[in-house]
Amino acid sequence: MVNHTEKETISRIIKERRLAKGYSQQELAQLCLLNLRSVQRIEKAEVLPRSYTLKLLAEMLDIDPEELIYRPEIQGSTAEEESFMTKLNLPGKIILTCSTALLFFILAVAYLSQSASFPETTFELFLFIGALLIFYTGIAWKIWA
Repeated sequence: MVNHTEKETISRIIKERRLAKGYSQQELAQLCLLNLRSVQRIEKAEVLPRSYTLKLLAEMLDIDPEELIYRPEIQGSTAEEESFMTKLNLPGKIILTCSTALLFFILAVAYLSQSASFPETTFELFLFIGALLIFYTGIAWKIWA
């Protein structure tokens, strides 16, 4: 996920350039149409700003945007998957998790209602439910990781 030194590097570059330009945090916030607290959190390396915010800051501070754009180090997943999952906020993750659970439930009920011979025993039904839960847990883990 996000490397702490990456946040520190971005915050250092932004703060140094802001001071070199003679802007206060309030002035920079106004120029970028951000609130003061956002600029403060960025400069303290508390948050990693979105690409759009970084581009605004780079434009106002005459920084090459490529210097600031975050590129995650990928471990075991593609860049597209990583960027999609990091862009999800809390409500997005909750909605995705719940909708995935509902989708699994509907598909499982549809499969069971159409199958004349499955499950033949209660044991097979529990194995089916267990397999679904394991698969769903993996997806939920990926969403929230």
